Amino acid sequence: MGRKGGMFQYADGVDKLLMLSGTLGCVGDGLMSPLTMIVLSDLVNVYGKADISISSDVVDKHALRLLYVAIGVGISAFVEGFCWTRTAERQTSRMRMKYLKSVLRQEVAFFDTQAASSSNFHVVTTISSDAHLIQDVIAEKIPNCLANIAGLVSGLLAAFFLSWRLTLASFPFTLTFVFPGVVFGKLLMSLGSKMKNAYGVAGGIAEQAISSIRTVYSYVGERRTLERFSHELQQSTDLGIKQGFAKGLMIGSMGMIFATWAFISWVGSILVIEKGETGGRVFLAGICVIMGGL
Repeated sequence: MGRKGGMFQYADGVDKLLMLSGTLGCVGDGLMSPLTMIVLSDLVNVYGKADISISSDVVDKHALRLLYVAIGVGISAFVEGFCWTRTAERQTSRMRMKYLKSVLRQEVAFFDTQAASSSNFHVVTTISSDAHLIQDVIAEKIPNCLANIAGLVSGLLAAFFLSWRLTLASFPFTLTFVFPGVVFGKLLMSLGSKMKNAYGVAGGIAEQAISSIRTVYSYVGERRTLERFSHELQQSTDLGIKQGFAKGLMIGSMGMIFATWAFISWVGSILVIEKGETGGRVFLAGICVIMGGL
C-alpha cells in the first residue's frame, strides 16, 4: 500500500489499520443480500406448504434472524463508511500539506514564470480539486468496489449452498453481466478522458483569448479564435455522442436478465419436479446468481 508512486503512498500505520477495518466492513456489507436470501429460503418453503398452518413462532423466528442480519450489516456498513472516509481525509490532508511545502520551497522565479505558462499555472491552482478527486476515490469508489466484489463472491457461495445444481447450470450467465460492464466501462472511461482533454483545450483557448483580449481585438482575431474554439467543442460533441451510444449498449445488455430468468425458471422446475429440491431454495438460489452477476 505504501510503495512509492502508489495511491496510498501517504498512508501511515493508522491509515492502514483504518483501511483494513474498512475492508472488513465492505465484506460485511456485501454479505447483506446472500444472508437475506438464505434466511428467506426457509421462510418461502414454509409459506409454500399449504397443508401446514403458519404459526407466529415461525414468523418470529425468521423475523429475528432477519433482525440479526440487519444489525450485522448495519454495523459493517458504518465501519466501512467511517474508516474509509476518515483515512481519505487523513491521506489527502497529508498530500495537500506536502504539496504546499514543495511549492513554498521554490525560488521566486518559479512563480514569475507561471504567468507565461497557463499549463503550469493550472497545475499549481488545481491541487485542491485533484486532492478532492483522490479523496472521493478512496472514500467512496474503493469501498463500493470491494463491497461489490464481496457481494459477487458471497452471492455465488450462497447460491451453491442453496442449490448447487442450479448454480452450476446458470453460472455462465453471470459472465453476460460482468463482461459488458467491464468492456463498456473501459470504453466510457476512455471517452470521458478524451472529452476532458477536449474541454481543457477549448477552455485554454477561451482563457488565452480573454486574457489577451486587446491583442486579439487589435489583430482582428475574433473570428479565428471563435473557429478554433468551435472546432474543439465539436470534438467534445462527437465524443459525447459516442459515449451516449456506449451507455445505451451497456444498459441494453442488461436485457440478458430476462433470458437468465427464463433459463433459471426452466432448470428450477426440473430440479423441483425430478430431483426433489424445494422451491424456495431453488428460487432464491436463482436470485443470488443474478444479484451476484449484477
